[in-house]
Amino acid sequence: MLLSYDAILRIVNQEKSEKKLLQLPENFFTDVKTYVENKSKMMDKKEGWELESARRLVQDLLEIRERKILILALYNVRSGVSSDNFTSEEKKFFDILVENIKTFRNERKIIVEGRPEKKELVVIIDDLDEFVGIDMKTYGPFRRGDLVHLPEENAKLLLGKKMVKKM
Repeated sequence: MLLSYDAILRIVNQEKSEKKLLQLPENFFTDVKTYVENKSKMMDKKEGWELESARRLVQDLLEIRERKILILALYNVRSGVSSDNFTSEEKKFFDILVENIKTFRNERKIIVEGRPEKKELVVIIDDLDEFVGIDMKTYGPFRRGDLVHLPEENAKLLLGKKMVKKM
């Protein structure tokens, strides 16, 4: 896709007006990078404003999407409902946020309830895709050799299936 300033502006305005995370065109950020590089090489005074304005627009877009992803992560932890329309980098960011929010909430729960969840330190034997544990929480994906603290019941199940080893 040949990207233009007008196309970037249109996408930013759409993202601002929608509550949901928009599906960006495939390779959008790669196309933006190419656009900026090309404009930088051929820049004259007339196009200088366009390049700087495009950079600001892309920065705005990134910040808007970041806020939406933060809200989606909170919503996911509460409801289990996820979203799509993430870029691959955004999906990684989302997954990390969700896991960290769950961990934080679990730690707060321990403080309030006064009983810690027993965890087991295990090493992953073979690559393990994302799975739902006995406690209905999502874990993984994990790679061979990863050291992981899992709730005791989940660790026992995986030990029985020879998918992990105790440390």
